[in-house]
Amino acid sequence: MTTTLLKHEWLRTRGALGTTLGMITLIGVLGSLLGAAGWPLLSQFGMALGVLAAIVAVPAVQLTLAADYWRTGYGRTGYFTHSIPVRGSTIFWVRLAWAMIASLAALVLTAGLALLAWWAAALHSGITSPSSSVLSDTWTTVTTAAPPWMIAAGLIVGLSSFLIWPVYYYFAVSVGHERRLAALGAGGPVVVFVVIYVATQMLSLLAMIALPFGVAMGAGNTLEFVRVDVLGELAAGAAAQNDVMPVGFLAASAVLAVYCLWRTARSWDHKVALV
Repeated sequence: MTTTLLKHEWLRTRGALGTTLGMITLIGVLGSLLGAAGWPLLSQFGMALGVLAAIVAVPAVQLTLAADYWRTGYGRTGYFTHSIPVRGSTIFWVRLAWAMIASLAALVLTAGLALLAWWAAALHSGITSPSSSVLSDTWTTVTTAAPPWMIAAGLIVGLSSFLIWPVYYYFAVSVGHERRLAALGAGGPVVVFVVIYVATQMLSLLAMIALPFGVAMGAGNTLEFVRVDVLGELAAGAAAQNDVMPVGFLAASAVLAVYCLWRTARSWDHKVALV
């Protein structure tokens, strides 16, 4: 059944996703090519479009699927969706899995558009053009500065920073449509999203204070864990040292993401209120 539902998600959303990704690709490619032309003003505008396309690819796909999640789960077709003889949480997990797959595809597109924009910018700015040797040298620098486990952890954290947003979007839509918030209409999911965003910021700050550790460049140009006084850095203001990246916020993000996943699945099973 899970495979069938996943296939249905692909068939149902491929049109909207194809349009979204197609438009972004067209804008990104044409923008970068215009930037490569070297024409005054027009090339700068084209480069801006090329970079913008690379930046918005993942968010655009995720917001497209979030809108579909809202419409088909809690809109006019919501009754049909919730009448399917499958646990609501199963439908949620399949939809979230599809959002992750689509986000990864958009991330690949982001990398391609970013390389194209880099190439266009290098033609007239004097910066190094992208090539296999440049990428290889960059990777060598990274592997020299950090051990394999830290590189793997960094890649996981970086990837998670893109994939976490559908979790928050779907949580806001589902909880925002429960009976106690139904009177707010479309405002329910908006209110929930604002609350979860503020909670994320507050919990991240508390986690960085409770777990005063960070990553900094140490002796020999290698990354290492160090203690960091977040409150002291905040009090220092402009005089604060910015050479340490706190990592305590990751614990808060992980706990909050797990809670949102659990709560959204529970909402699908027990708290759906269609109006």
